[in-house]
Amino acid sequence: MEIDSVFGKREEGARPLPRPTATFVSSDDIGEMTEDEIRGIVCNPVYAGIGPFPGLITGEQWVRAAAKMIAEDGAEQFLVNLLYLLRASFASSDQQ
Repeated sequence: MEIDSVFGKREEGARPLPRPTATFVSSDDIGEMTEDEIRGIVCNPVYAGIGPFPGLITGEQWVRAAAKMIAEDGAEQFLVNLLYLLRASFASSDQQ
């Protein structure tokens, strides 16, 4: 998924957002994983059960892991990753 399709046009004069540091992983791709792929799983709330996706972890587990990531990476980076992963997840589910 292209970064411009995730965030759209930037407002003139606005500071650019950071690029996603998480990688989208579909259930078909799970194997030996990189740090960015692990970050993509931890940051993606679909694993807690959203939309057509079954919950693989509890909401409480996801929130606690997300809070740790926010503390480590900062809220802006976490939100960039979150938006990227949600859009990638739902684009992937539309193709099935």
